Amino acid sequence: MIMGVALVVSLSGSMVVANRQVELQRLQSSLLQAQSNYAVQVGSMTNASAPSQIASKAGALHLVDPTSVTQVPATSLERPLPLPQFNGYAPVTSRTSR
Repeated sequence: MIMGVALVVSLSGSMVVANRQVELQRLQSSLLQAQSNYAVQVGSMTNASAPSQIASKAGALHLVDPTSVTQVPATSLERPLPLPQFNGYAPVTSRTSR
């Protein structure tokens, strides 16, 4: 009788351990798949931010090198700066409609 109970307990323990190992294998497989997907996404984002890609997209948007650069003078941070004054028309667009 004691041998039968010991056998049942031993088999039950083996089954629990086997189920845990199967679950660990499934989780490891899922983790490897997620890491692979992440690596593919990082690669595509890296390619999209390459200087050649940015230059070609800037050219498609008709962005060109500036003809002149205006140096902004240094100012004290002790007092607030006045609002900028625009020459000409600057349309106002809502942030939600951009």
